[in-house]
Amino acid sequence: MDSNLTNFTSGSRDQCYDQVGLYAYACLYYGVHDYLSVILCCFGIPANIVNIVILTRKSMRTSINIILTGIAVTDMLTMLSYLVYAIHFRIMYGLNDSVGKYTYAWSMFLAFHIGLTLTTYTISIWLGVCMSVVRYMYISSLGNRRPGADERRSCVLVIIVFALSIAMYIPQYVFTSVHAESSNSTEVYRIRSIDIKTTTDRSPLQTVLFWIFLIYGKWIPCLLIIVFGILLLCSLHKSKKRTEKLKGAQTKARLKQHTRTTVMLLIIILMYIISELPQTVVLVMGLASGDILNYILLGDTIDMLCLINNSVNIILYCAMSKQFRDILWSSLCSIFQISDPKRYRSVQTTVTNTSPCEHIPQQS
Repeated sequence: MDSNLTNFTSGSRDQCYDQVGLYAYACLYYGVHDYLSVILCCFGIPANIVNIVILTRKSMRTSINIILTGIAVTDMLTMLSYLVYAIHFRIMYGLNDSVGKYTYAWSMFLAFHIGLTLTTYTISIWLGVCMSVVRYMYISSLGNRRPGADERRSCVLVIIVFALSIAMYIPQYVFTSVHAESSNSTEVYRIRSIDIKTTTDRSPLQTVLFWIFLIYGKWIPCLLIIVFGILLLCSLHKSKKRTEKLKGAQTKARLKQHTRTTVMLLIIILMYIISELPQTVVLVMGLASGDILNYILLGDTIDMLCLINNSVNIILYCAMSKQFRDILWSSLCSIFQISDPKRYRSVQTTVTNTSPCEHIPQQS
C-alpha cells in the first residue's frame, strides 16, 4: 500500500470519511480486508486439500482433473503464505514499524511470500489456460481420444507449466534482497526487489525483466483464457443444438453431463477473468500514464478477488459433480464414523472416467 495512505489507515475512521474517491475506499476497506482474508484462507486451505485428495483418487484421474489438481496445489500454497502474511504484517502490526515486525527472519519470509505468490499466481492462470485448451481439444475430437494418453499429456503439461513459471521468476528471486535500515531509532529490515512503483531506480535489465513478467504473467494468459473461454462457449451452444437432433435417453444423458462439465469449466474460466483482467487493465493504464497510484489503492481488492478465486472451486465441484459429492460424503462418513448409506458405499469401489470433469464415453 502506498505511503500516502499511512495517515488515513493509521488514523481514526472519521479521517477516512474526510477523503474522497479511491483514497477513501482504500482506507475504509483496509480495516476489514485483513480479517476477511484470514477467514477466506482458513476456508480455502482445507478446501483445496480436500480437492487434492479427491481429484487424485484413481477413479477421478482424468486429463482435466490432473490440471485442476495442479491448480488446487498452487491455490493452497498461495493461501498458506497469505494467511501468515496477513496475520503478522497486517493484523498484528498494521502500518507501524513496531519492534518485531520487520526482523530479519520476518523480512526473509516477506521476500519468500512475494516470490511465492508471484509464481503461484502465474502457474495458476497458465493452468487455467491449459484447462480450457485441453477441454476444447477434447470437444473438437468429439471425445474420441485415448484417456490414458491424455492423462499422461496433462501430467507433462502441468510439470512444464510449473518449471517454466519458476524459471521465469528466477531473476525476481535473484534481485530480491533484505537490507537493514533505521526507522524511528529502530533497526528494521526492508525488502529490495523489482518494484513497479518506481522507474528511476530500476536498471535496464530490471525494466526488461519487469515487462517480461507482465507480458508472460498477465497479458498473454488473460488473452488466451478469454479466447478459449469464448470457443468453449461456442462449443456448448453447438452441443445443445446437437442434443435437440439426437434421439435416445442415454445419448442425451451423456451430452447433458458433457454440458454440465463444460459449464463448470466456463465458470472457473470466468473467475480467472474476473480476478485477473481488471487488475491487468488498471496496471496497463497506470504504466501508460506513468501513475500507478490507482493500482496500488486497489491492491487489497485485487488480493481479495484472487483469494476468492483460490477458494471457490470446491463449491463448484460439489454443486456440479455427483461423483465428487459422493466421494466427499463417503470420506466424511469414514473419518467421523458416520453410518454410510448403501448408495454411497459403491463409490469406494467404482472406477469411472468422470467427475468433476466428466467425459462423454466413446460412442460406437
